[in-house]
Amino acid sequence: MLGVNAIIGAGIFLTPGAVIKLAGPLAPMAYILAGLFAGVMAMVFATAARYVKTNGASYAYTTAAFGRRVGIYVGVTHAITASIAWGVLASLFVSTLLKVVFPGHTWADSDQLLSVKTLTFCAFIGVLLVINLFGNRVIAWANGISTLGKVCALSIFVIGGLWIILTQHVNDYGTSRSAYEPTPFSFFGAVEMGTSAVSSLALATIAALYAFTGFESIANAAEEMKEPDRNLPRAIPLAVMSVCVIYLLALGVAMLLGADDVVASHDIVKLAAPIDNDTFRTVVVVGALVSMFGINVAASFGAPRLWTALADGRVLPTGLSRTNRFGVPMIAFAITALLAIAFPLSLRFDSASLTGLAVIARFIQFIVVPIALIALARSKAIEHAAVPRNTFTDKVLPIFAVVISLVLAVSFDYRTIFATGRGPNYFSITLVVITFIVVPALTYVHFFQTRKRMVPATER
Repeated sequence: MLGVNAIIGAGIFLTPGAVIKLAGPLAPMAYILAGLFAGVMAMVFATAARYVKTNGASYAYTTAAFGRRVGIYVGVTHAITASIAWGVLASLFVSTLLKVVFPGHTWADSDQLLSVKTLTFCAFIGVLLVINLFGNRVIAWANGISTLGKVCALSIFVIGGLWIILTQHVNDYGTSRSAYEPTPFSFFGAVEMGTSAVSSLALATIAALYAFTGFESIANAAEEMKEPDRNLPRAIPLAVMSVCVIYLLALGVAMLLGADDVVASHDIVKLAAPIDNDTFRTVVVVGALVSMFGINVAASFGAPRLWTALADGRVLPTGLSRTNRFGVPMIAFAITALLAIAFPLSLRFDSASLTGLAVIARFIQFIVVPIALIALARSKAIEHAAVPRNTFTDKVLPIFAVVISLVLAVSFDYRTIFATGRGPNYFSITLVVITFIVVPALTYVHFFQTRKRMVPATER
């Protein structure tokens, strides 16, 4: 349930229009390809979890495989961008909530620091703090309720939509051809390679992949799970497969009800656009809010554990892993929450730049972790000796994952991060430099100075 909750969020409710516009009638294929890639990466992360049982996911795997120098960089950038990703999710939830509850106001579109949106955004982070304050039992309860809520909402949409399709003989799937706008493929968003159905499908797959992200965070809190080495390799692929089936059913129903309506809609919840019944549409919109609330609960639980994993490894000050009486790392949570608030506010809720930062960090993980898995499978260390080897999961899948990750990495339009319509995006460029250069450099300095004080010169 944590896996399903970590994956199903805003993506399936807000992005189908962009995918249909890029892929037309092939939109389901884009979700299938995105699901296959997510499934391969999920298997890679799940297999790595058999070798490493500690918190931190990609940080723990790369450290075990390559040592502290590589692990520190992956871990620090992952921790920062996980905090940013939480801020993106929280700002999307707040924007959707304000548009749904106050449709006649423009509060959701405000980019001012002192605004209703900013106050609501900070208040929502506070609500998540309260939920986390009381430990894993409350988190498990909130996670379970929100997971059931979002799955029920999507199930109601699928069942209700199919009833309309069958009883009223509705079939607007073919109209997706009129909404289809082939888009040229380009390397890094700069070197254009021409327009074709294949290029548009590739770009649609990248857009659809946004709806599957989150699986890589399931193992962030592995130490707080029962038998992580046994349960995680089963839970992660099962979660991705379940989500893929739900997405395909929801997308298919939406395109049958009216693909053009989904693409042309100005509503924030695109999935509800082709529904004529107000009550039915309200259920889907509320389901979207429940879904987005749930994924924020999952993010607020997992992201602080990345900081505690770094603290437990003495990469960062050990005080970051200090917990309250419910076992909640409050200092780590405070740092995560501050970053989740600071980045969206500094970029005036520019979701394209914020999402771009998270995308870069994910590509780093998706390339490094498969290589780390291959190294772990070859390891002769005592702690890895008892893990049964499998050529397909330990070698074939990681190689395939690296190749696909590189293809997706060069296909991403990085101009959305570094430039705006008015010129260079200096705020975003500064945050990229801070996230991927300055903070890792400071972390290296802290770690090696601490190590120098603690370890005698003969042992270093």
